[in-house]
Amino acid sequence: MIQKHQSTAGTSARLGRRLARLAAAAAAITIAATGCTTGAGAGAGAPASGEVSTDTINTVLSADPTSFAPVEVRNADDYMANRLLYSTLVRRDENNKIVSDLASKWDITPTQGTFTIRDGATCSDGTPITASVVADSLKVFASPDSKSSFRPLVLGEGPATVTADESAGTVTVKLAQPWTDLLQGMSLHATGIACPAGLNDPKGLTAGDVAGAFSGPYTLTKKQHGVGYSFTLRDDYKTWPAYETKIEGTPAKTIEASVNANPSAISNELLTGTKDIASIRGKDSTRFEGNQDFSTETIPQGSLYMMFNERPGHPFADPTLRKAVAQALNATAFNQATSGGLGEVYTSFAHPGVPCSSTDTELLIKSDPAAAQKALAGVKIRMVGAQIFGPNGAANTYVAEALRAAGADIELRNVDLATWSTELTQKIDTWDVTVMGGINAGGTMFGALSTVIGTPVEQGGLNWGGLENQPVLDIVAKAMTQTDATERCGTYQEAQKVMIGEAHVVPLASLPAQVTIRSGFAMHTMNGQPDESTMRITK
Repeated sequence: MIQKHQSTAGTSARLGRRLARLAAAAAAITIAATGCTTGAGAGAGAPASGEVSTDTINTVLSADPTSFAPVEVRNADDYMANRLLYSTLVRRDENNKIVSDLASKWDITPTQGTFTIRDGATCSDGTPITASVVADSLKVFASPDSKSSFRPLVLGEGPATVTADESAGTVTVKLAQPWTDLLQGMSLHATGIACPAGLNDPKGLTAGDVAGAFSGPYTLTKKQHGVGYSFTLRDDYKTWPAYETKIEGTPAKTIEASVNANPSAISNELLTGTKDIASIRGKDSTRFEGNQDFSTETIPQGSLYMMFNERPGHPFADPTLRKAVAQALNATAFNQATSGGLGEVYTSFAHPGVPCSSTDTELLIKSDPAAAQKALAGVKIRMVGAQIFGPNGAANTYVAEALRAAGADIELRNVDLATWSTELTQKIDTWDVTVMGGINAGGTMFGALSTVIGTPVEQGGLNWGGLENQPVLDIVAKAMTQTDATERCGTYQEAQKVMIGEAHVVPLASLPAQVTIRSGFAMHTMNGQPDESTMRITK
């Protein structure tokens, strides 16, 4: 069956290989949401006169981007810069609808996709973006030696070929196995099209020093490590993504992004008018309550859930003990401890913006501390937690105290993010349980599953928990052949039933952030991820 202009393509008999580089990406937390946040008081649309009171948007990066090469994106700050600098073949509109970016149309089968390149798109040095330009960039992404953590999520485990037909203006991607995430995957930041000037200078591309490398609406015109970055709108850029969602306002001629990870300082800058759009984490978000000069939206940075070390010799290879942990916890109390109740209690390990994420509360193991105590009394548990999950690791502290109340002999170590990810992926015999923070930048169900099924990290995969779980892999392989969305979601529901019902994961809550926008500005977020290229001036 061929699907025209929508759906996806692809599957894998063995999932999860060559995903080790995603371990670092999984440790990073990214902001997310659905809809548009528009500064209060500015009205819904652009000024009627067509004039705006400024041509600059001031925003914030929490850290310096690690790379400006699309295939090397790793975290939220990389994603932000990438969306301003590069175009992709397609984009995800609200409700996960695929819309045109550089591709005007597409034909998808389970094992390949053919994309027709739209007319009129150019690189930042004026080079026309032809089928060959697109194919050359995607070949770098698809290479077996690809530096992209996201390659397996987009193309599956096996080899992929990318070819261009200049006469037809098409690019064809052929896969080694069915993989129905191909089309959605082509909306990811990592598949952004780097122009020939950038491909010819890989080091310069990584550093952001190649002026002609960019295919998107902005160029990088100034950078100062640890201080800030300046992005300038291209005068010749006309090929904006074809969102059906109306994007209100006027694009800024300049976007100034300073580097600042301090939420109190960022809040002060917003309140004093020196910043226009920023994400606030923690208690500082409450400083904007009732302030009519700002609009705010609470969004999930990541999905928090219990993940177990299920390798032989560890206590949670025993499903009875995993179930007892679920019984010892209360998701509402966890949410209160982690974020003061600002987060959302989840019914799946995949956040609600992911297609097919379960909303069935009947899949959840019910809280039952008395039953938990019968199983956990005297059990020695080593817990390693990341301090970023709640104030001073409050999420981890709540879990440890709940397990201690159930009689477990628990040792908790709250550590920084880098230590946490290193210990869980490289010192696999030193921990038994953790609170996992899943970012799922790909926005797919396989992306959500990939840290808990498939090839373990010590064998080159992304599975931190260590149990390959072939029955769930088989379910995913079936889903990757299904082009009907309803049918595929039914299959993924089976996978979630196994993962949650057998307590391989225990869904808990979101880790929230607050997108805060000053009056006169706007930005859209789609399906759990912000799109910085939609930042607009509305005053």
